[in-house]
Amino acid sequence: MTITVVDGKAWIVHFTRLPADVVLSLLIAASTEKPRDERDARCVFRKLRREEIKKIERLIADTKSRNKKKRVTLAKSINGDEKVIHSVFQNRKEELLSMQRYTVEGAVKTMDQKVCEASKRRNTIKHEADIKRDRLKELQSTLRQMRLVNTQDFDLERKQVIRRLQNEMDKAGIKYEAARNITRRYEEIMTHMQEECRLYPARLNVLEEIFRDASTELDVLKLMNEKAVKSSDDTRRDLMKMEREMYQARRARDQQLTVTKKEVERRKEPTDRQERRAKVAYVTDTAGDTKAMKLQQEKEDRQEKILTLEDAFERIKSAIHVSNMDDIVYRVTNQDNTRHRILQQEQENLDAKERLMEEKTSLRVIFEDLKFTSQRQIAKGRKMVEDVQEYVKKEETSRDDCLTEMAVNEKLLLDLQSGIATLYEKLKEIRLKPPYHNFSKSDPVEDLANCQRKLEVLLTGLGLWKKTPELSPVNLNEHKLHTYLENKLPADNVRIRLETDDGSDIDDFHFDHDQDNDGLLSRDDIKRQGMDFLNSKLKPKKKKGRKVRTK
Repeated sequence: MTITVVDGKAWIVHFTRLPADVVLSLLIAASTEKPRDERDARCVFRKLRREEIKKIERLIADTKSRNKKKRVTLAKSINGDEKVIHSVFQNRKEELLSMQRYTVEGAVKTMDQKVCEASKRRNTIKHEADIKRDRLKELQSTLRQMRLVNTQDFDLERKQVIRRLQNEMDKAGIKYEAARNITRRYEEIMTHMQEECRLYPARLNVLEEIFRDASTELDVLKLMNEKAVKSSDDTRRDLMKMEREMYQARRARDQQLTVTKKEVERRKEPTDRQERRAKVAYVTDTAGDTKAMKLQQEKEDRQEKILTLEDAFERIKSAIHVSNMDDIVYRVTNQDNTRHRILQQEQENLDAKERLMEEKTSLRVIFEDLKFTSQRQIAKGRKMVEDVQEYVKKEETSRDDCLTEMAVNEKLLLDLQSGIATLYEKLKEIRLKPPYHNFSKSDPVEDLANCQRKLEVLLTGLGLWKKTPELSPVNLNEHKLHTYLENKLPADNVRIRLETDDGSDIDDFHFDHDQDNDGLLSRDDIKRQGMDFLNSKLKPKKKKGRKVRTK
């Protein structure tokens, strides 16, 4: 430390190895106090020196305490190594005495080295023992061969008999195994045939059901074909009638046009003579008059074209039975809705087909799993099949009820459509005002509503109409509407009559596999009966003559 007094007013202090807070306090004291002389400075130095000595002594004491703790820790570690070594080698005094001065790491390395050396010696001894054991085996086999040669008398005939018997025994074993395999195969085939015999009646019933469904569908398709043929014939007759009417109308127009042309030419001759005279008289004004005549002629031609187009449009409207442009626009725009509905139905049918194919695949997988299984699984499968058969019977009963109801509803719908079509045809001369249309949309409810509106118009014109509640789905629900229509329709308002099935052509074929039947059918009998059944079903029925009803 160096202290310099400058002019007895300020200190310049140089400190070495002093803390920063002490230097700061000295600077503050030097800047605030003014010592009188150098003696005061020495007093300050001694004071600072004592504080520094005290701090150094405290630092030395802390260092000594830390060194002591480290020595204690080291001693504990050394004593711990000794304890570990004593615990490991407590039963081996020689190793304990030799490892007493070692640390744990040194003891581990030394013992690893000793273990490696002992392992090498053990492997060497083991190898030598294996060599000697192999040599002993060779010598023993040589000894046995020598004894056999010395003691055996080579009885060749006896060896041949023994060898022949061994060969025959091997052949008999092979035949026995082959017979066992064949027997097992025949037992499996017998089990499979018994299972097929048990399931054959159910499969036959399924095939009969499929055949009945196909026959029903064929009848429906035949009915639809007859309706289509009848509709085609009606359309063809209407078209021929329309063509004949158009041809007669065209001939009448041509005759009228010929008469009119002759009359026009007859009346035109005096006018032409007067025009020729006027042209000769007014030769000088030909240019101006020619331009005016051209304009007048163009105007007349344009008016004639407009009248011709209007006449053609009226003829087209009368030919297709359309009253105004709104009906034509409605028919054209409604085609897209019909196509969209048909495409939607096709997509729904495809989805249903995919779902049924997936169900069929899953059922086929279950059937393949249940084909060859143990008795317990067979019993479980039989129970499952019986449950499924009960469920199928319930569903078939429900389906038959639905089909019966659907047949009744279809018959009622056909009757309604025929009656509404007849009524609509009779009221076709009555025209409704927009927004109502004057053509049939093939919707029975809408057509019936239009017929009601036309009847209201007719009764209004006759002065006989009274306000009554409108018969519509808003005022009547579906059940009430059907009841109302069934009660109001006449009995003779039917165009197509459906034949009722009396069930006379159905075979009551039942097979009970639990009973002990003496007259059990063979495979050929079943095939013959199946062919007879198919022939009886596929044979075309005689059509009954229908009486034509006269109205």
